[in-house]
Amino acid sequence: MSVTKDAVLAALKRVKGPDLAGNIVDLGLVSEVLIKDERAYFSITVPAARAEELEPLRQAAEKVVADLPGIAGVVAVLTAESGGAGRKMAATGGAKVPESPRVQAARAKGNGGGGHTHDHAHGHSHGPGGGAHSHAPATAAPAPARTSGAVPGIKHLIAVASGKGGVGKSTTAVNLALGFQANGLKAGILDADIYGPSQPRLLGLTGRPQVISGKTLRPMEGYGLKAMSMGFMVDEGTPIIWRGPMVVSALTQMLREVAWGDLDVLVIDMPPGTGDVQLTIAQQVPLSGAIIVSTPQDLALIDARKGLNMFRKVDIPVLGIIENMSYFLCPSCGERAEIFGNGGARAEADRLGVPFLGEIPLHIDIRVTSDSGQPIVVSAPQSLHAQIYRDIAARAWSELEIASGARLSPPKLELSGDHKTLTATFEDGGVAELPAELLRVMSPSAEVQGHSPDQRVTVAKKRQVKIKDLTPVGNYAVKINFDDGHNTGLYAWSYLALLGREKAKRWAEYEAELAAKGLTRG
Repeated sequence: MSVTKDAVLAALKRVKGPDLAGNIVDLGLVSEVLIKDERAYFSITVPAARAEELEPLRQAAEKVVADLPGIAGVVAVLTAESGGAGRKMAATGGAKVPESPRVQAARAKGNGGGGHTHDHAHGHSHGPGGGAHSHAPATAAPAPARTSGAVPGIKHLIAVASGKGGVGKSTTAVNLALGFQANGLKAGILDADIYGPSQPRLLGLTGRPQVISGKTLRPMEGYGLKAMSMGFMVDEGTPIIWRGPMVVSALTQMLREVAWGDLDVLVIDMPPGTGDVQLTIAQQVPLSGAIIVSTPQDLALIDARKGLNMFRKVDIPVLGIIENMSYFLCPSCGERAEIFGNGGARAEADRLGVPFLGEIPLHIDIRVTSDSGQPIVVSAPQSLHAQIYRDIAARAWSELEIASGARLSPPKLELSGDHKTLTATFEDGGVAELPAELLRVMSPSAEVQGHSPDQRVTVAKKRQVKIKDLTPVGNYAVKINFDDGHNTGLYAWSYLALLGREKAKRWAEYEAELAAKGLTRG
């Protein structure tokens, strides 16, 4: 049985308005109701100064709609508008809804008759007159304190942001998340670009998330990467025309009412720009750090600078800048052409004192794999471009460890005379003696790890493998080149320490895998 808008409005008429005068529908406080996939979305306009006091009103509205037959979920948010024009625009951009004189009077009393500033976790302001949205200067009101509540099961949340659109942020975000995964981390991605969600297309995912219990959704999964996006909830061609508070509420649900499981890192693909929604996410989501994506030209760098400063203002560590479309590589001749200039983001990173994470070329393979829903990190893991993303992910993780105070100092690495054992001696005195065979069959590369548990490759017949040489990668990892030609694994210091601690357990699991699949060590 499908619920209708009329049924939702009829239920909402049971909810009394502020001061128990009339009901919220007849008072003109309810926005246009949006129903999609048996979920109802609407906002309730209240005087800004009374938002906290009227939270029970929102809860009552949510409950009466949630009790309707056929409703799978409800997103009800409080919002506040100025009443200079005596009317309010629906949150979905639909027709204007009349507002009663009583509510106009209550609003004027609560707002002092003029513009208002939110102080209830939305972090934005509106000017007077007709409900038109305008951004107040940064000094208009103190920024709310950032919420510190962690998301259960997720160790770190990293925002991937850009000051403007069109710089390849979403493509970078998904390949970065897959790069984390290829480097041995458990990763997921949250598409926070409500108005222009890209991750369903980039990951080749269709369908709807399943409701596990109550309000909790099971995330979609592509290439072993857990993902959530508004693009899973609405059709690709359907525009989302919501005001900021509804967007923030939807994002909160996608973050906190999803069964993410245990993740080392959740990448958040941020909306472009530095507006109300972006600032509110930065203030209300417990981010461990942010990464800025820019192209080399000055115009993009100006906007990237704004994004970087926004995160700094709310005390979120900036893990670094990525220069996307850094140069063009001709697929025929391999010639390099710097179409948009080159090095601008690196110079900007140096000027601002933040890490430069790397350059990503403008190449047709990245574009084709993205458009086809097969990101290059997973569709061509041996390619130069996939390696670039994995290296950037490793650098970003290293900066995250620095920001969180958890980074290990580089250990002393020694190869045995026969090149069949690597000994890593750490600063705290810990020693990990790691056989070459163990390192090879447990390489953190995509080639070995696969992209989900059932895709993991059990590498066999490596009893005689040797380490050819070691290639340091910055201050955070080493690339191990084996004599069988494998060299795509990037071994972070933390991964070497983990293998040392869990050597016996992991080796027993590996031998069990070999036996189950009828394979041998050779």
